[in-house]
Amino acid sequence: MLSIPDWGVTPFARDSGCDTARIAVELDTYNAVAREETLRAGARWVNITALSRRHPGLLADDGLHPSAAQYTLWAEASLPAVLDMLAA
Repeated sequence: MLSIPDWGVTPFARDSGCDTARIAVELDTYNAVAREETLRAGARWVNITALSRRHPGLLADDGLHPSAAQYTLWAEASLPAVLDMLAA
């Protein structure tokens, strides 16, 4: 399971007048509950939220959706969990 990326760091959120600090807090709260439930179910959790915050410029032309480069980072971050699941 992947966490939800922080769309509050995008130009779309900024230009729309969104409360980006509130978006971050709400995503962190949601992701914490989702992580707990994921682990309780015996599944793997990968935090991609931190990557979205570290690389806010890796976006598609719309200024909101992830670019191929951002998806690549997420895939690379997920690889250890996937390999661990396959080895089990």
